[in-house]
Amino acid sequence: MKTKKKEVKKEVESDTTKKIKIRIIGVGGGGGNIISELSKKLKDFSTQKVDFVAVNTDNQALKSLPKTVKTFSFGNNTTRGLGTGRNFEVGEKAAKEDIEKMKQLFKEDRDLYIFVSSLGGGTGTGATPVLVKIAEEMGLNSIGIFTLPFSFEGKKKMDAALKSLEKIKESLNAHMILPNEKIFSIAKEEISFADSLNLLNSRLSESLEGLLRTIYMPGLINIDWADIRTIIEGKKKTAYLNFTKAKSTSNVEEVTAELLKSPVLEYPFENAENVMFNVESDKNLSLQMLSLISEKISELSPNARIIFGLMQNPKFKNDIRITILATAEEAKEEGKKKSKKQKPKKKPVEEKEVEIRKSALEIKEEESKEKEKEDEEESVYEIPAFLRKKKK
Repeated sequence: MKTKKKEVKKEVESDTTKKIKIRIIGVGGGGGNIISELSKKLKDFSTQKVDFVAVNTDNQALKSLPKTVKTFSFGNNTTRGLGTGRNFEVGEKAAKEDIEKMKQLFKEDRDLYIFVSSLGGGTGTGATPVLVKIAEEMGLNSIGIFTLPFSFEGKKKMDAALKSLEKIKESLNAHMILPNEKIFSIAKEEISFADSLNLLNSRLSESLEGLLRTIYMPGLINIDWADIRTIIEGKKKTAYLNFTKAKSTSNVEEVTAELLKSPVLEYPFENAENVMFNVESDKNLSLQMLSLISEKISELSPNARIIFGLMQNPKFKNDIRITILATAEEAKEEGKKKSKKQKPKKKPVEEKEVEIRKSALEIKEEESKEKEKEDEEESVYEIPAFLRKKKK
């Protein structure tokens, strides 16, 4: 009998366990460094559920990554195992050269692929558009997380990053942009450059951890993979992912302000189509606080479908942790272009009409002067020939 009970319990557990598999791919040196940090901070999630893969042409850079990250080299014929020299054209060429090899990254059965790149350099900027295109052609679910260069790195680097981003968007379900410039809003003046980048990585890892907990941990009101897929389905969507923690007795205004106004992300909540938020707390969390948080989100996203989840954890005594994921279609520029076309133009014809319009008195005076001139010319020819010259 005891054996049977154990078998029943094991069967129930296997049914309730979420089997979603996610692969996080870091492209290039910057992307590899970011997922390297993420893999350390998200180590609680086993490699069976979430794995990290660094993709690069630089074999030396791949060797320096921790064991928590799998490595994948490409473009050996183009770069001979070296970097791309910050030349995105070389990165693109190296990726296109090994398209068949890169397809191996997607042959394992994964439900979601998350691409991470630092745009503006060589490998990430050139190879990421090729990689996401392969994922699109294979019909895979995909999200992109990308950083943009600092303004002090120059216009040329930013232009390369933005040009690459435009290509990347076409193939992804949704994407997030983390401008490096935003670091100044969260870093202290005396902080080092390396530590400032770690701050950005910490923000990102907290948000991703919140998303992974939402996907994998059972809840009183559960959010499943179908809900997540609904949030990201489509193309070229902008995404917002944020995480915050506070005391359950905290002011709701402050909690929602921190949740909905990320210092590293800009997001048009008024355009949001789908919003998912998941709350983790102990059993003492009040219904009023949940209602107020939902109301605040609804105010910002009046037309969005809102999906709500709740997890109860006795470890979070008087604490509340909230993760939010939202997606919106990109703002279209058609309205701006249309308004420019509708600007009134000057009509030279009307201006001419204004110039030739004269009063009756003016016309009469002109006619009188014209008649006097004609009379004068006629009188000249009435004078004898020998006197006409003198008269003139």
